[in-house]
Amino acid sequence: MLFALLASGCESDLEQLRATNQCVRCYLNESDLAGADLQGANLTWTYLEHAMLDDANLSGVNLNGARLSGASLRRAVLWRADIRKASLVRGVLDHADLREANLSETDLSHAQLTGARLDGADLTAAVLRFADLRGASLKAANLQQADLTGAILTTANLTSTNLRWAILAQADLRATNLSHAKLINTNLSGSNLTGAMWVDATHQCSNQSCDGKAY
Repeated sequence: MLFALLASGCESDLEQLRATNQCVRCYLNESDLAGADLQGANLTWTYLEHAMLDDANLSGVNLNGARLSGASLRRAVLWRADIRKASLVRGVLDHADLREANLSETDLSHAQLTGARLDGADLTAAVLRFADLRGASLKAANLQQADLTGAILTTANLTSTNLRWAILAQADLRATNLSHAKLINTNLSGSNLTGAMWVDATHQCSNQSCDGKAY
């Protein structure tokens, strides 16, 4: 049942993927690939919208430009995956392993990333508007110029994260760890920093704006 098919018309693409571990510009929408071992697969510009990829091994996979809107990747391993310029709008990536993955310019708007591991990931210019990152780990991740408007980052770990020129307007940063994070020209307008550990790794914000409490 490794490649059980939910969407008709994709049999040949699934067979190609199974035989060669690559399927460029294929149509795998709504396919059931839960638990599949696709380590190092080439899925460039492939359509995987609403696909089931829970618990899949996608380490080192090439998903450059892939379309994964609404896909489920709970607990999936995407260590060092190439996911540049992909679409993961409303994707479900709770507790996924995205350490050192390249997600630059990827659209993760409204995505669920609770408890996800994004340590060392490249999210340069990524779009995470209204994404749910509660309890996620983004230690030493690169979020330069990323758009996190309205994102939920409560209890997330952003230690040493690069947030230069990032947009965090209206973001929920309560109890977030910002120790040694780079906040140069970062837009924090309207964000809630109550209880957040400030960049000096010493002071904790005592109010929403953190004004005069942690600088």
